[in-house]
Amino acid sequence: EDDLMSATGILQAATTIAKTTQTLIGAQIGVESAEFITLFFTYTKGDETGLDIIMSARRVTGGTLHESRVWSATAGVYTAVAEKIRVTATGNYFYTWPVDGLDFVYFTQGGSNNDGTPTGTLAASYTMTD
Repeated sequence: EDDLMSATGILQAATTIAKTTQTLIGAQIGVESAEFITLFFTYTKGDETGLDIIMSARRVTGGTLHESRVWSATAGVYTAVAEKIRVTATGNYFYTWPVDGLDFVYFTQGGSNNDGTPTGTLAASYTMTD
């Protein structure tokens, strides 16, 4: 018998995206008992190149920010860089992250190229599962 846990929430209704600064989407989410979190989002492109979404973790509420990182190779040297979910066209999207061992996560959004005056909007919700 599987006692599957699932939780859902709305992070924000359609809101104009930020231009240069990664800006919080909704509130931080407690993920202590979850294995995965899936972010569902609707991006409506405006006068900007695109949108970057970054997931970050915190050990405690209000604690140190830890951005989700991926490895980037340049001439055989690996560097940790922010894991950015980049979209450049209007659409409905989702992305799933493993959150085993994390206590709190939150998502931020901002323009992908710091260009134009962003008129695009982002709506976002999530589902957590164990």
